[in-house]
Amino acid sequence: MLVMLLRHLLWFPLFIDTIFTVAVTFALGIVPGLVVATFTWATDGALGLGFSFHPFLAVAIVEVFLVCALRPADPPLPQRSSFGAPGAAERDLRMAAFFGIIVKLAMIYIVCVVAASILGGVIDFLFHTVWGAERHYYIGLNAFRMILLQEGMPVLPTEIFARFKVNLLDRLVAIFGGYLVSRAIVLVVKKHERNVGGGAG
Repeated sequence: MLVMLLRHLLWFPLFIDTIFTVAVTFALGIVPGLVVATFTWATDGALGLGFSFHPFLAVAIVEVFLVCALRPADPPLPQRSSFGAPGAAERDLRMAAFFGIIVKLAMIYIVCVVAASILGGVIDFLFHTVWGAERHYYIGLNAFRMILLQEGMPVLPTEIFARFKVNLLDRLVAIFGGYLVSRAIVLVVKKHERNVGGGAG
């Protein structure tokens, strides 16, 4: 919510509305991710920073499901191999796990760019063009939108393709940044579990 507030105040040309939703989903799973997505948009409405009703919550919900379905498994604990020099197998396992995570994150990134752009564009078209709701465009999205409309592109494809241009960078930040934040969340949760377990013992 603080990141979204910063976007509103600075007219930042990205959505940056799902970084911590993605992080919580990576770290804790689908239910906490859905809770964060819902309360983020509910808080945004309560503070009067956007719509009182947020149809774009659907985009965050879809992103939670996609991230949860495709998220990489936690890297396995490296084990030494009897082959090669001591430590070589451990390094190979770490590198394989690292590249596996990068590939998974890249896959999630591509899928989320496509899903968020199409769904967001359709919602925007229905909500603003068909139902006539007031527009609240961000500077980056509006710039792309106006260019495409001036080129004669119909409104629905314009809403989708304008979002593609923004989401290519926005979802890169959300997915890879969210994954890094999720590692911090996991460390905090594990530390808390160790403390609770030690206290109980």
